Amino acid sequence: MTTRIFLVAGEVSGDIYGADLVATLRRLRPGVELVAVGGPRMAAAGARCLLDSSEWGMLGWVEVLPRLPGFLVRLAQVRRMIVRLAPATVVLIDFPGFNLALAERLRGTVPLAYFFPPMVSTRQGDRARRVARLGMRLLAAFPFEADAYRAAGADVTFVGHPAIDRVRPGVSLAETRLRLTLPAAAPLLALLPGSRRQELRRHLPVIARALPAVRARFPDARAVLLLAAPRYRPLVEMHLRAASIPVVLVPGGTPEGYDVLAASDFAVITSGTATLEALCLGVPGVVIYRSSPVDAWIIRRIAAVQWVGLPSILAGREVMPELLQGALTPPRLAAVITEGLGDAALRSRQRQELLALRERLGGPGAAERAAREILRLARLLGSEASSTIQTT
Repeated sequence: MTTRIFLVAGEVSGDIYGADLVATLRRLRPGVELVAVGGPRMAAAGARCLLDSSEWGMLGWVEVLPRLPGFLVRLAQVRRMIVRLAPATVVLIDFPGFNLALAERLRGTVPLAYFFPPMVSTRQGDRARRVARLGMRLLAAFPFEADAYRAAGADVTFVGHPAIDRVRPGVSLAETRLRLTLPAAAPLLALLPGSRRQELRRHLPVIARALPAVRARFPDARAVLLLAAPRYRPLVEMHLRAASIPVVLVPGGTPEGYDVLAASDFAVITSGTATLEALCLGVPGVVIYRSSPVDAWIIRRIAAVQWVGLPSILAGREVMPELLQGALTPPRLAAVITEGLGDAALRSRQRQELLALRERLGGPGAAERAAREILRLARLLGSEASSTIQTT
């Protein structure tokens, strides 16, 4: 009888790292049936996707309330699918708002693994204990998250972050610049405005209004924008139609996207997974984020750290400057970009600090370590070798 594993991911980043996990599970156990709620990347990697969840994401507390009925309908629909298909294991991937609610409804009925469990060390409260009580096997991407969950009594394994394997240039920087037809000395600015529609709407107008000041200081500057999904192209083109700097759109989360990011001199990066991509490639930049005022007020009261960018959280100090909420204005953004493009010593220092943090992501093989833990949970792999990485 074929063993079935059910995976649940949401949004672009979950689809990317879910695809890595699907490909690794298929390589390790080709006969396992992989069924998923996910996106096009997971489907391309070999999962049978029953629902496309790549646009299910919601930002903050304010946006959740009007969309709550649809959220509950989807939650019930996915739970029914899992009950009907009776998988050996359910694998939750990131997407904490949805997946924690799903875990509560599945608790005690099926073995659960959580790849990229909700971050707890960066916020106040007892979230770690509440997650631990759900009885899941947690596959943590960061050492400080594994430590925090372990202290709360959770069944947690530090597997590391798959960005180490995924995010790397495939060609030389010179070849990438040649492909982009860049003049030899032209500064290249990378734009990563977000992977959600709401983020694009909040960030792109600020970026577009900052570019004229950058062009005035660097007349030959060029920009590349890493597009999180093809469906966002019309929205991005609308905001950048009158951009004073030529902007080339490149698909994000792809080898081509990593090539152009690696070749960039400086980057404007929305807080989230994209900051880790810059870390892996050693690309200096500024972290930006703007949410609703109510969400910002709530976040300030529950935050346990003073940064939002993952490189700074990993380092325990500011590695990349941050422009958040009201501080994210066109003049301030333009000032940070022009300083970054104009100061080679600053870029070199930040680049070295970023690359030095790579070792804290657990080293190569994160997706395989996670896959092996999942296969053990599904009783498809023995316990002869541990997949965990020591955090102390």
